[in-house]
Amino acid sequence: MALLEQPPSPGTRTAALDRVRSALADLAPAERRVADRLLTDPARAIAMSISEFAELCEVAQPTVSRFCRNVGFPGYPALRLGVANDFAADGHQAREVAPDTVSPLADRLRTDASMPGAARQVRLARWVEIWPAPELAGAGAVLATGLAELSVPAACSGVPSHWPIRARGLPTGSVVVLLAYGNADFGANPGLAAARAAGAQVVYLAAVPSRQLLKEADITVPLPEGPSAELVGLLLADAMVEAVRQASNLAGPTGPASPWRPWADTQTLFLPSRPDPIPALHLRAPRDARRGTLVVFYNGFRGNKEQALPPGVPSNRVSVSIVAALLNAGHDVLVPDAPGHGDRKRAWQDVTELHQSSMAGHGPDLLKMSRAESKSIIDAVFSLGLVASNDRLAVVGQSWGGMQTLFKLACDPRPACGAAIMPVCDVTQIPEFADLGGAARVLTSGPNTKLAAQLAGRPLLVIAGGRDTLSTPQHIAAFVQAARVAYEAAGASRQLRHIVLDEVSHEFDPRQVDAVLEWLDQHLAAP
Repeated sequence: MALLEQPPSPGTRTAALDRVRSALADLAPAERRVADRLLTDPARAIAMSISEFAELCEVAQPTVSRFCRNVGFPGYPALRLGVANDFAADGHQAREVAPDTVSPLADRLRTDASMPGAARQVRLARWVEIWPAPELAGAGAVLATGLAELSVPAACSGVPSHWPIRARGLPTGSVVVLLAYGNADFGANPGLAAARAAGAQVVYLAAVPSRQLLKEADITVPLPEGPSAELVGLLLADAMVEAVRQASNLAGPTGPASPWRPWADTQTLFLPSRPDPIPALHLRAPRDARRGTLVVFYNGFRGNKEQALPPGVPSNRVSVSIVAALLNAGHDVLVPDAPGHGDRKRAWQDVTELHQSSMAGHGPDLLKMSRAESKSIIDAVFSLGLVASNDRLAVVGQSWGGMQTLFKLACDPRPACGAAIMPVCDVTQIPEFADLGGAARVLTSGPNTKLAAQLAGRPLLVIAGGRDTLSTPQHIAAFVQAARVAYEAAGASRQLRHIVLDEVSHEFDPRQVDAVLEWLDQHLAAP
């Protein structure tokens, strides 16, 4: 990828404005007007779309495009990124030159209690409009580019007269970010009212905020005062992008797979089984990272196989985050629908009601099916050529899928290892099944000490959350202790690992991924 096609990163200069200055003498008069506007106020220029910038320069859009080519850029987007790169680099140099001044400002932004809430709102938005006051136009452009790198659909417009038109086209679930250093009167602009009418949330960041906007905004973030508005703006862009990155559930090695964008290399499969084939999705790891391994992955309760695919649903980012990390680490992933889930039930059937009825003794025993189909799934994996050998096959699951992992690993000896994240070790801990503790199917087919004995000797990682109120650490510990007795009796105590993550509830945590990837590296064959 060429330098000018990359998003701006701190410390990287493209000398964009220097290249414009050196070309001034050779430009046509209309292109010279474009150059003069850019050099006079580069921060404002890069906060505009090509149509907005052409209007400001009083030229046609093709003139702007021709100007970009004549100064060495393939187009206006590349020019904007080049100038934004220089802004980011200048901010980086300023932090190096005056750390005593800058570090406290950066720390205040990173640690402000309102920043995580603002970042989450931006992360989940269907579209983000960034409207900066003139003094923060450059920061707005850098922020938009940084968000786009994280798959957040964002755009920055520094032309207030265009805001009403842009606002009227906002999709439901959008966010408008207002950036100001001083007391900018955004409230007087009809764009804000139009954004409200479109249902957009408003995030307001200012050093000297407007009292009216403090009342009207959904989330406000105070900006510290500093040596210059430009420097504070660049620090803000850094802090916001980093906060959004943390809210994105990114874990494991970097790579093209992301829990926030569709993964292209997928295939729907029907795994041979009786009485009916098992629907599943097969996701291939990025070509450069593939290591010839396969992870069979199971979602949580109510989750179907499609919920392991980005962009998924905002309320449950666990599966997609784990799957993206597995893919970037080089593992192909197979996601079957568990019994009574997804395409393995009728469209009108409710997953909870179906399982309640089953556990009470009516219809198929879904827990028993989860155990019994283990052999069919592994047979299908090899018959379809998804993996070459046992030592390259693993099973991973979270929550209800963690229970599925225990079933599959216990009931078929072929997977080389397994990892159960927040596994359901007692189905009656799920509130909907709390009164079924005495049901025969729960006692015989649910996870129990007999299952723990079947696991003995199999490489198994179990991860619990210290604050988990669903798959409680106490119930997971009781199951692990029963398994540990069997592992020790088999002389394989090192094959069982139990991790409790403090301060973690029934949710995603990057340490879950780190532990799973380390476990897979340890027990799967090297590429």
